[in-house]
Amino acid sequence: MKKKVLIIVLSAIIVVALGVFAGIKIADYLPYYNDKTGRHQQDLEYVLTIEKSDFENEVAISLENEGVIVSAVRFLGYIHKHYPNFVWYNGVYTLNANMSYEELCKKLQSPDYKIEYIKFTVPEGKNIAGISKIVEESGLCSAEEFLQAADSYDYEYSFIDELKKRDQSKIGYKLEGFLFPATYEFRKDTVTPREIVDQMLSAFEGYVTEDIITKAADKGLTVNELITFASLIQAEAFSKESMTGVSSVFWNRLNSQSLKRLQSDPTTTYAKSLKDLPGYSQAMYDSYDTYTCSGLPVGPTNCPGMDTITAVLNPDDTDYYYFVTDKDGNFYYNETYDKHVETCYAIGLWKK
Repeated sequence: MKKKVLIIVLSAIIVVALGVFAGIKIADYLPYYNDKTGRHQQDLEYVLTIEKSDFENEVAISLENEGVIVSAVRFLGYIHKHYPNFVWYNGVYTLNANMSYEELCKKLQSPDYKIEYIKFTVPEGKNIAGISKIVEESGLCSAEEFLQAADSYDYEYSFIDELKKRDQSKIGYKLEGFLFPATYEFRKDTVTPREIVDQMLSAFEGYVTEDIITKAADKGLTVNELITFASLIQAEAFSKESMTGVSSVFWNRLNSQSLKRLQSDPTTTYAKSLKDLPGYSQAMYDSYDTYTCSGLPVGPTNCPGMDTITAVLNPDDTDYYYFVTDKDGNFYYNETYDKHVETCYAIGLWKK
């Protein structure tokens, strides 16, 4: 009899324990169940923005932090199970904590309005005036707004301090040469002209590394002189193969006693293009025109790419002081002016 009573008591204890345990488990699970179904949830609105750079876990964590969902992990698990082909669209969404997971998933497929991203490419050798037109054609801002943002040294990059030391009365566009040629993408409705310029300067700093700057310094060039030199090669050389040859001619002239004027025609064209700037003067013209100034111009005349920057640091080893191209883009190099003249007649560039 005592044994039966003991069994009954033990059974009751087990049943109670299991009930308590089950109650605890249910209590633990209940918040997630209510979250999933949207039951007993607070009326809490939240405006979610999904950018192109956002990952799904970042979006889910944001929803958890804002109280829209209880668990980012459980929400993503639900999506992966019930919507294996779920697509996260860039856009702005008005959500509420009282929405079920199913309602949230459906809403996240239909943004209140989509975010538009615009991509454009800056070719190597394009000058700031040309870049401003590319940006304007993209629809991000006007050319005038872009040029205003680019006519400033108010950016946090180490090379900016050097640019400030130039004679500003002779500088056309302050950041000419330093807006790196590349493909860029920006959010249309929020980006500012300053942010566009800043991203281009950031790209420049990313490509023109400290190692490159050190190598330039070893050759006696500042960052401004390196990019100025590269811009001359960019304007003259038609291909990567011809860049190191053109570089050697300019280096030979810079190191000579009597031919320090580089006499690069594109610099004359560039100097003329500055005539409509408010601070334009004859001194500004002369500081860019390499038929007038001795050595490198006061600053870059376009925004060069990495190939030309590399060519500055790795010129061919030649004794050439002259080069010319024919109508097919072939390059001809000479050591003396007399031979240069002969070549110009021979290829039909000059007529007798």
